[in-house]
Amino acid sequence: MSFFAVFWKDSFRTQFTGRRTWALLLLLPLLTFGAARLMPAREVSAPVQVGVVLPAEGGEDFWRRLEARSGVVVTFQPASLERAEGQVALGRWDCALVLPEDFSRRLEAQDLEGLFTLLIGPGSVVYPLVRETVSACVAECVSPRMAEDYLLSSGITSEAGLPRLRPRLEETLLDKDRVLVSLETVDGAPLDPLALADSGVSNLLYGLTAILLLIWALFTAMDLGRWLESPFARRLIPLRGRAPLLLVRLAAALSPALCSGTLALLAAERPGHCILALVPYLLFCGTAALLLARFRPLWSALPVLTPFVPVLALLLSPVLLDISALFPALAPVIRWNPVTLYLRASDGSWRDGLVLAGASAALLLALSLRREP
Repeated sequence: MSFFAVFWKDSFRTQFTGRRTWALLLLLPLLTFGAARLMPAREVSAPVQVGVVLPAEGGEDFWRRLEARSGVVVTFQPASLERAEGQVALGRWDCALVLPEDFSRRLEAQDLEGLFTLLIGPGSVVYPLVRETVSACVAECVSPRMAEDYLLSSGITSEAGLPRLRPRLEETLLDKDRVLVSLETVDGAPLDPLALADSGVSNLLYGLTAILLLIWALFTAMDLGRWLESPFARRLIPLRGRAPLLLVRLAAALSPALCSGTLALLAAERPGHCILALVPYLLFCGTAALLLARFRPLWSALPVLTPFVPVLALLLSPVLLDISALFPALAPVIRWNPVTLYLRASDGSWRDGLVLAGASAALLLALSLRREP
């Protein structure tokens, strides 16, 4: 057996004598599987519940129009006032809409000021959307009468001619005659609420894995830096070379990380792409660890800087929120962040995986061209 094979075997065995390796092997899969169980797709993708308190009489047409707008984002539930107040207070419903008892009379008189009461709680978030939806339904209810009043006041028609025009006033426009609004994400992809919710869960799983593996790579850089200053390394490096020895120890250190990441990503719905993307991502993290290990001021500062890495990784990558929509100047930083590249590669963008692999090759080339001290 060659020296480097024995050296790798010994380095790999050494990894499993420390608690940190076992902590990674157990903690990362537990975190991802726990997150997947706590946020199943069925609950994450479930529409927001909104209560509607209807009057005893006169709200049938309005309710029909409102119910037609229930969908994957918001669903409207008829309820009594007491139940609506209780559900909103408990946080089970986002908000509740209360119609007055003289609703039909006020619609007929076009007295729309303060027509509704909206019950919201501390955690309500979609009530602006509910207000817009309710306003659209009210506009549909009163628009025929408003159109009649305009036709009469402008002299376009008379009372005798209104019955002939009423069917036209109550027609629903075809799609080609409407002003249609299409929703899309910041990067220009069509907005599908269910897919967006599911991708949010997937991004969280991918992000947790990428950030913990990044922290593991930083610890590896510290270990390699300390190993380089050990008496054993000082005696061995002149005989076998610094770069080959570091690469063997790095491979032994990243093997548990690859196994742990693979196990963790089995919690994802489609683990194929995200597991394959681990290879270029770990290559990049490993070569970055090699670079840090070669300079004592860098790896010796890592114990102080490592606690800030998870926060910065979350802020500067779209794991939870892409803040480049709020701060456009950060867009290049977020776009080329290694965690972002891994997230995009996990979603099937092989070009981003190639960027990580290319950056790893460039770092390795730079390290190989650097003269040994």
